[in-house]
Amino acid sequence: MMFIKKREVMNLKEFYFFSTLDENEIEELQKISILKKYSKNEILFYRGDESKYLYLLVSGVVKLYKHDYKDNEIIIHNINAPSFIAEIANYEENPFPANCSFETESEVILIDYEKFRDNFLHKKEISTLFIKSLSRKIKYLENFIHTNMTIDINAKVAKFIYDNEASLNTLKQVKIAEILNIREETLSRKITKLIKDGIIEKEKRNIKIVDRQKLLNQFL
Repeated sequence: MMFIKKREVMNLKEFYFFSTLDENEIEELQKISILKKYSKNEILFYRGDESKYLYLLVSGVVKLYKHDYKDNEIIIHNINAPSFIAEIANYEENPFPANCSFETESEVILIDYEKFRDNFLHKKEISTLFIKSLSRKIKYLENFIHTNMTIDINAKVAKFIYDNEASLNTLKQVKIAEILNIREETLSRKITKLIKDGIIEKEKRNIKIVDRQKLLNQFL
């Protein structure tokens, strides 16, 4: 179920995207913004929806995903708060290129993009942060394409472990398999081999890299 909170309870200045705005500018931004609460598995938008709002995830986790020709879900990106969501669609004034749903209970600020563009995006500090956010998303997409299209499963698993060591202990194995778009039993076999080769250690959900160079060699 989705709830709408009153605009006046939002403290937009606490988010670094807007920390340079003065009180009058924050007040103007609040007038074009709505704070909403979403439940796990709710849909924020579908592929092809109009990108009328700029979405700022302020708490929780969302996933961007598509479906292949067999109707299998392909996860493109898991986004943690705080972060804009699919802002490249806003910037290019195109429909959203993927679906977006919530992985946890979350809160999102919906900002009228047309008014935000006209009144705020010309400000140097805001435009710089916005472009940096776009750049990070583009780099992530490039990495997604490389990981899913050009390297084999062994390299894909090794690269994920290498890149996400700090957050591995918070992810269930089924979730990692979902992110990598592979079967859980396939992931289990690959992890077992990395353990056997002395590259990683695993105790319950805790994965520890033992030989970082050997792990790196798996996908370079």
